Amino acid sequence: MAIRQDIAGRVLVLTLDNPEKRNALDMATLRELGDVLDGIAYRDPLPAEASDPDIGPGGRFRPHAIVLRSTGAVFCAGADLNEMRALGAADFQANLDAALEMGAVFRSVRNCPAPVIARVQGPCYGGGVGLAAACDVVVAAPEAKFMFSEAKLGLVPGVISPLVIDRIGIAVARRYFLTAEPINAEQALRVGMIDRLAEDLDAAVEETVNAVLACGPAALGMCKALVDGVQSLGYARSAEFTARMIAEARTAPEAQAALKAFQAREGAPWAPAEPWRLPPDNTKDDA
Repeated sequence: MAIRQDIAGRVLVLTLDNPEKRNALDMATLRELGDVLDGIAYRDPLPAEASDPDIGPGGRFRPHAIVLRSTGAVFCAGADLNEMRALGAADFQANLDAALEMGAVFRSVRNCPAPVIARVQGPCYGGGVGLAAACDVVVAAPEAKFMFSEAKLGLVPGVISPLVIDRIGIAVARRYFLTAEPINAEQALRVGMIDRLAEDLDAAVEETVNAVLACGPAALGMCKALVDGVQSLGYARSAEFTARMIAEARTAPEAQAALKAFQAREGAPWAPAEPWRLPPDNTKDDA
C-alpha cells in the first residue's frame, strides 16, 4: 500500500510512502487516499472524552485532526509520468474520466470535516502542489519548493487550479501557471501557498496540531463548513446561513460542555492531558 495509516492519540497520520517514485500520485495511490478520506467524512464526530478513540481504518469516529506527510526527500512529484504517457495515447473520454477521478480526491481532502495539516519537507510539483493546497494548514521546511510544471509538458494544472487559486489568488496563480517558475519556501509563505515555515518541521507540525486539539472536534468540522458556505454565498446572502451555524453549534452538547467547563475554570473535556507528539517515521530520509 502506498499510504500508511498511524493512529497517534486522537490524530490520524497519513504517510505517502513511495520514495522510490518520489511519492508520485498514481491512480492507485489517489484511490487509496480518496477512500480513506471519503470514509472519514461519513463518520460521527469524535466524542469529547474519548481516551482510546476508534479512528483507524473502518473506525466509527473521525479523527480530531489528520496529518498528511511523506517519506523521502520529496513531498510529492505530482502525477505518475508513466500513467500520464498512457493517458496521452488514450481517447478524450478516458482522459476526462481520469481527470475527474483525480479532482474528486483533491476535493475529498478539502472537504474532509477533520482538519488536515500538511507536513511538506521538500519539493512539491504539479498535482503534489494541488494536494498541499487542498489541506487546511500547510507547514513547510526551508527545503520545500513548489512548481506548476504542467505548461512545460504541454499540459495545464486543470483539476488543481480551483484549490490553488483559492489559496494564492488569481494574479499569483496566473504568473506561476504561465511561467512554471520554481517557488522557494520563502516565496511560498509570502504568497500564501504555505501557512508556516519552520526550521524544526516536526515541532511546528506538533504545535499546529496541539492548537487544533484545543478546539472542539465537532466545531472544527462546522468551521470548515462555515468558511466554504460563506465563500459560496457571499456577504449579502450569508446572514441566515451564519446565524443557523452559530445557533446549531451553541445548542450542541459539545458547546454546552465547554461553556460549563469554562465557567468552572476547567479545561474543555477534549483538552489533551499531555502535548501531542508526531509519531516517528523510521523510513524517512529528509532534512
